Amino acid sequence: MKNKIILALSLTIAACSQTMPIDHYSHYMRNNNIPAPTTKNLPHCYNYGCKTIQSVSVNPALEQELTKLFTPSAPNALQERERISDAIRIFESHIGEQTGTEADLKGTFKPFTRKTDSPLKFQQDCVDESTNTTAYLSYINQKGWLHFHRITQPQSRQPFINGNSWWHQSATIKDKNSGKQYAVDSWFEDNGKPAHIIPIEEWFKNWHPPENTRD
Repeated sequence: MKNKIILALSLTIAACSQTMPIDHYSHYMRNNNIPAPTTKNLPHCYNYGCKTIQSVSVNPALEQELTKLFTPSAPNALQERERISDAIRIFESHIGEQTGTEADLKGTFKPFTRKTDSPLKFQQDCVDESTNTTAYLSYINQKGWLHFHRITQPQSRQPFINGNSWWHQSATIKDKNSGKQYAVDSWFEDNGKPAHIIPIEEWFKNWHPPENTRD
């Protein structure tokens, strides 16, 4: 009996691994011990490197604003990406009020005004930002609002490669038709601003908004 149970579990795991793409975002969440997002509650990271993870609720006001944004559905992939960008703004505005992260500043090092300063408790680095954005994207997908994209694992770019000065990480999505991947990067802006959505090849080459300096 025990062997039959083990066999059944093995077959179940094998079936799941076959249907779940290797770049699926759920692998990242599981490997980093991030609770799975649902349509009712989302994991929210802050305090640098997901040091603190807080469960936040999707309140009616947030759901209503997002429903309005995605209804009716976007007619093409470009417009869907534009809506995703604005959705990150909406998520951050509402959830920032619940967690105190509405005071989060763009970049990672802005809060340091003197060498002796310690990090602000609710400041977020790129790991926090990319993980939260991935959770937001998961919510959007679970609501059935994504038609042209699927959510993939966060990507990182390494220092000294392609001119990169710092290690950096971003949430990502992939166009279902073209297979083209995009970074969905909210780290470069203060809390409550639309996310930047950039082709991943361009993002890897040390992309940052022209008006900003790297933090």
